[in-house]
Amino acid sequence: MRTWRDVIIQKLENQQNRLLLVNDPDYLLNDEIILQRLREYQYEVVHFNDSILVRYLYESQWRDKIEQNEVKLLAFSNEEDRECFPFDFLRAGFHIRLKISDLFPKFSPSVIKYLDKEDFDALFFAHKQYQGSCSDRETLEYIVKHVYKIAYEFIDNKAELYKLLLSVHYEKKQLPTIVQQFLSDQLSGQSVFADIPVKHLLTSSAYFFQYIERQWAQFIEQLTELKEGSILEESPLYLAHPFSNSDVRRLMNDLFAEGYIRKVKITSSCSFPTWMKHGIEVDEEGVMSEKIRYLRDKIVAQLTSASRYKDWLTIMEWLGEYKCTVLDIGKGELESEVHTLFQEVNKKFEEWMLESYRSLTSLPPVPKPKMVHHIPQFLASKRGQNEKIALLVLDGMGYVQWRKMKHHLVSQGFSFEENGVFAWVPTLTSVSRQALFSGFMPSAFSQNLDTTAKEERYWKAFWENNGLLKQYVSYQKGLGKEVYKKEGIAAFKRPTIKVYGAVIDMIDQLIHGAVQGEKSLMLELQLWLDTGYLAQLLRDLHREKFTVYITSDHGNTESVGIGRVSEGVLVEQKGERVRIYNNPLLLNDALGKMSGISWSGVGLPEDYHALLAPYGQAFVNKNERIVSHGGISIEEVIVPFVKVIPRLGGS
Repeated sequence: MRTWRDVIIQKLENQQNRLLLVNDPDYLLNDEIILQRLREYQYEVVHFNDSILVRYLYESQWRDKIEQNEVKLLAFSNEEDRECFPFDFLRAGFHIRLKISDLFPKFSPSVIKYLDKEDFDALFFAHKQYQGSCSDRETLEYIVKHVYKIAYEFIDNKAELYKLLLSVHYEKKQLPTIVQQFLSDQLSGQSVFADIPVKHLLTSSAYFFQYIERQWAQFIEQLTELKEGSILEESPLYLAHPFSNSDVRRLMNDLFAEGYIRKVKITSSCSFPTWMKHGIEVDEEGVMSEKIRYLRDKIVAQLTSASRYKDWLTIMEWLGEYKCTVLDIGKGELESEVHTLFQEVNKKFEEWMLESYRSLTSLPPVPKPKMVHHIPQFLASKRGQNEKIALLVLDGMGYVQWRKMKHHLVSQGFSFEENGVFAWVPTLTSVSRQALFSGFMPSAFSQNLDTTAKEERYWKAFWENNGLLKQYVSYQKGLGKEVYKKEGIAAFKRPTIKVYGAVIDMIDQLIHGAVQGEKSLMLELQLWLDTGYLAQLLRDLHREKFTVYITSDHGNTESVGIGRVSEGVLVEQKGERVRIYNNPLLLNDALGKMSGISWSGVGLPEDYHALLAPYGQAFVNKNERIVSHGGISIEEVIVPFVKVIPRLGGS
């Protein structure tokens, strides 16, 4: 069956010219499947969002290959005007314009342009059945019902509203702003929802999870106050409450199991129904074991169909909560199960990385960043005129450590809007963190891939290129090891600071000192969190009106040494999980001496060749156990990117 992607590919696949220039103002190429298919047709695809960088890559890597018919290059821009491309590109290449109206001529283009491309499969099918006008109103009503499957006219009680909100936020449905506004208008006018902030609940997952957590706590408190001897399930309070709806209950159980909302501590001797005990904190080892089994089953089920980058983000979230829980309860007999699961996940993830990681580099940074170098681009696109932004980079923090930190910070009065991003490979600080602060792929700073000395310069240059003078931008590194003092934070030294970038080194320090592996790392991390350094920094940033984001440059993984190989000057850089060579012949020679993975070099300079250690292995003394980074395990590559939000009522 023909899909919307086929329509796009048909315009591009049979072009004879080896340089294609595409204006794509509706972000139709923001799709990893399309990008993969283009590469099957031997296209190199580059997002033309920085003319200097693309010019450099064109002259250094592509011009000769294009002229010798060795490669085809597709450069796409999200600008409307073809003049965004250089004159010599336009003269030598073939120009194409992609328009959303070519795909959906019966719909209003001003509505469709707000939709996520992942909804286009359903939209393309629904478009064939559409008999209405191309007005905004009729288009919107139709797609809400037939694409998002929301029968809003039947949402007339709190249970139905909770079901909608739970499915949207738990499943991370990207409802477009225009759809959120439409639903808010339809629902807010109903008297039954007069006391509910429908708009906020629809638009913010963090706000919703805070709200539903408080509603749950109030529900438990009200039930514990019932007259002694009452049967809870027969009380009017229980029967009338939306939490008693079977669909709501099922979704609530998932939120408790995956750590989205906190359980309620109780001292009452009330006999609660079995389903409610998922949201009640009790000192029972069986509850934690059930959570571990639940998460493992979710991961295994998702793994069978994982094919898109978003699938791997979801798996990593669950893996983070799973391993964090296992390490917290300290059950040694689970080590074998954890090892087997992570081996299984990483085997498939490694295959996906070798096949599909390249496509991520061509995706744009909006509506959400996909890679760490997208983060400053995303922040610049979202930043209001006078908004103050703080980006805290916790060097080396993986998802397992983030889940530990999240649970601690939630207890300190914070909530989060969570997403994941991919680090640059090799997952070294000098590669991935510089990409994060510069907003560029590593080939743009090829002369400095073994140092972070120019990181501050890159950070300030990025913001200056985006219209913010350097004196309004601050950068600081080396934080976290000292006792927290507000006067030591660069963001607060001048009231004119609008953008603050900071590196908190503490986790990376703990990683390289974790002589007993992840167990000692997590224990040391808890001790650091207990100092209050991070929580106090977040509070002070919020008090000074900063919008705060937390992320990492790369994660980490536990490995066992397979033995050191002495190569002298033949190897440019010797990492514990990666070795760097300046010549492909040297890389191939090294592959003959040790097991490893030859990395594709996407986004890297032509003279930068990486040999990666297989999962669970490291280029250190045989049988030595370390926690490190540099490779392509899911723990090293996928890292959190979260927006920090004070909790409702500040508690």
